[in-house]
Amino acid sequence: MSESWTFGGASVIGSAHLRRSMPNQDAMAYPSDRVKAPRVILAISDGHGSAPHFRSGTGAQLAVAGAMAVLEWQLDAADDDAEADDSLAGDIVKYWQKSIVNHVTTHPFLDTDLPLLQDSNYIPYGATLLAVGADTKTAHLLQIGDGDVLVGFADGRIERPLRADEGLVGEETYSLCQDRAEQHFRVATLWRDDEATWPDFFLLASDGVSKSFRDAQGFEDAARQLRKLAHADFDQMLLALPAWLTALSANGSGDDSTLCVAVRATSDNANVTMG
Repeated sequence: MSESWTFGGASVIGSAHLRRSMPNQDAMAYPSDRVKAPRVILAISDGHGSAPHFRSGTGAQLAVAGAMAVLEWQLDAADDDAEADDSLAGDIVKYWQKSIVNHVTTHPFLDTDLPLLQDSNYIPYGATLLAVGADTKTAHLLQIGDGDVLVGFADGRIERPLRADEGLVGEETYSLCQDRAEQHFRVATLWRDDEATWPDFFLLASDGVSKSFRDAQGFEDAARQLRKLAHADFDQMLLALPAWLTALSANGSGDDSTLCVAVRATSDNANVTMG
């Protein structure tokens, strides 16, 4: 039985950022040929945006590019590698750090930047990262910092495959710019046993999305509806996504909001509308 993935996403500037004339500091990435592909790779990053992280928008762009490259290498290896969880985070951090070094070389810090610089050149580029790479038998999911990674199944279940962060207080989050950042990744590899337990839906969202809901249950209910919409008419869902995210931010978190979705073509589809 052949199967394929369809995927895409949207990213909008938060209403709070619009009021302060700030750019969108989120970034997302997925392969340009997004229709009916044998594999899916998605990545989202949220630049921190505060004064010490004055290049975090660029840091987010470099983060998703690095995640795409590393996950592509991992899927191309085609190994049932039980140690993939241990190596993925370290490989992505090294890729990101090398990208930062290259960017600083070609775009040196300005004199006006110097008062903001701290001990590490990585800090100005600070960002979170969420990513998934999956083919017909393996799915790699990873995250550092806030945001949401959800998977869905043909029976309608929506699950969180990654453990919750520990050791944080309030709005604190882990970041790619931290020392030993690889230790703060949450990584999971799913191995395909049978059709019933294999995801037909992935959703990645920056924290601006889930914070616009009253609680986690409301967000997961919306994800469940998005799964149905994506299976019913993916192009229509994708077309409606920017306006939905814009309204969500305006009535909720006010933050930049980015969401990527992937569906597997062999799932049951249902005709539904989005409220």
